[in-house]
Amino acid sequence: MVAAPAALGAVVLLTTACVGASGGPSSHEAVPTPGDAENRAELAEVLPEALGGGASASWRLLSFDSSGLMTVNRGRLSCDGDGSGTYLVEGGATRSTPEQEFVPGREFDEQDLAPAQTQTAGSVATDEGLHAEGGGDFWPVDEAEVPTEYAEDVAAARGANCSHITATVATSSDLRLIDAIEVDGAPVAHWKGTAYIDELQENASGYARQDYAELTAMNLGEAAVDVELWVDAGNRPVAYYQSLPPDRTGLQPRWFALSLSNWNNGTSVTVPGD
Repeated sequence: MVAAPAALGAVVLLTTACVGASGGPSSHEAVPTPGDAENRAELAEVLPEALGGGASASWRLLSFDSSGLMTVNRGRLSCDGDGSGTYLVEGGATRSTPEQEFVPGREFDEQDLAPAQTQTAGSVATDEGLHAEGGGDFWPVDEAEVPTEYAEDVAAARGANCSHITATVATSSDLRLIDAIEVDGAPVAHWKGTAYIDELQENASGYARQDYAELTAMNLGEAAVDVELWVDAGNRPVAYYQSLPPDRTGLQPRWFALSLSNWNNGTSVTVPGD
């Protein structure tokens, strides 16, 4: 598996035991918890409602694999409560950095990032496929022959996908509320747990579903992935992290993190030509 012009901003911990993507849980009782959910079942109701009506946001995708470098993509998206969406990939915005850990709210200066070897061409992805910039060619989700210049766009579309999030809250995962952090001066609730690839495939759509289907075809459907989710007071996701540990799969370590900001403060994303 393999991100928004404005980053999430600096992170301030609200409890002395708060942790990020690589730490352990803190006491639930001591945590100020924004949003309307206290367990996964409640989150599975309120988060899709918050995304209903085609909510839009800027996105930043961080992805790490065996290359040893973290890739940074960005763009803007519109998505709905069922996880369906339309995703603008900013052409030429792909960058890389030797960092190997996700920290929600981490800002990157230009000197922190170097141009990636493969630059995005710039396109719009939907649950049906990838649309070339300007409304020209179209490649369905299951198309194996996407031109090389759009290969990075497909990789970004796999990770910058709302259905990763809606699928995670819809599964029988053990996602639990553990703490909160402050992002841009506002508290966000931090959820953490595991989810199973076959259930994620069942609940995902578009390129995200394709990615899980490939893992299921490798007999990894019962493998558990580590997931974390940060949700604001309006029940909207501001960051999602997913890691597939090699000891469960035999694959090289890999993870991705999707950060979402500027909810409904920009234009909605539409398919070229519509």
